[in-house]
Amino acid sequence: MKIAVTGGTGYVGAHTTLALLADGHTVRLLVLPHESPDEVTLSAGAASARIEVVVGDVRDPVTVERLLDGCDALMHGAGVVGTDDKREQLMWEVNTQATAAILIRAAFLGLDPIVHVASFSALFPSPDPVIGPDSPTAAGRSAYGRTKAAAVRVARALQDAGAPVVITYPTSVVGRGLGSATGVTERGWHALLSSGVAPRFTGGMQMIDVRDVADVHAAVMRPGRGPRRYVCGGELIEFNHLIDILEHSSRRRLRRVPLSGGVVRFLGRLADAVGKHTAVSPGFSYEAAWLLTSATPTDDFRTRAELGLDWRPARDALASTFA
Repeated sequence: MKIAVTGGTGYVGAHTTLALLADGHTVRLLVLPHESPDEVTLSAGAASARIEVVVGDVRDPVTVERLLDGCDALMHGAGVVGTDDKREQLMWEVNTQATAAILIRAAFLGLDPIVHVASFSALFPSPDPVIGPDSPTAAGRSAYGRTKAAAVRVARALQDAGAPVVITYPTSVVGRGLGSATGVTERGWHALLSSGVAPRFTGGMQMIDVRDVADVHAAVMRPGRGPRRYVCGGELIEFNHLIDILEHSSRRRLRRVPLSGGVVRFLGRLADAVGKHTAVSPGFSYEAAWLLTSATPTDDFRTRAELGLDWRPARDALASTFA
């Protein structure tokens, strides 16, 4: 198939693009004017001959029309990711408005499947004790969470109308990126390592290897299967064990400071205030604090059973990033 791909030069998107090429697809890659697809094309090797490039912005209807014209399917991974709210307006424009426009246009043109890369944040916090693919969208505790949840509501409305929209919900994605690409989770851990201090509290985080997310996106690229939803949860790792992994892989010792969950969430609010009023992003947020202290597990059964996948150990992916 010829697949239109947005966000294909980013952290998750680059791995996804390589996975699609490995399955024999042709990829039409949307690249912003200031971006370069070189790291993806070099990593693709001979398969790079099956990469077409469209330069433009996903917010531009003309660009979207050029991207989708003649394609069989869509992999929509473009988005603005951040732990602070400084770019909230841009997040609404890209994460919600542009997403709604491209999904609707793809459905109108008859593309199948239409894959929307959502986020665990769109479903958190949840009334469900275990977050699954059909858990309700959340109000969101950050601009990122709010905008991604709004986009999911559009995607689910298209599903209800019968459009072949596939929604994936990755949790905290870890592992080596292509070239200089890094994930928001990795940037947060780098900030912690730079400080030399780590909190100690009861909690944890759902983590998944970036290659597993790419494998999910390649596996769902089958037409004729209708609307579907898949959680990419990985494994729930206890927070203090995460710090052990960071220390061991980076060969750096961190001073552990015992904190309560309430104090961790207060520090998240403080980080949000700092991020909103300064040019420095603290790499931490109130939403991240809630995620860590609530340690809400996910239900990946449908993902692994229907797609025939097994997860790589996320702790190994995290360790490889800082080795």
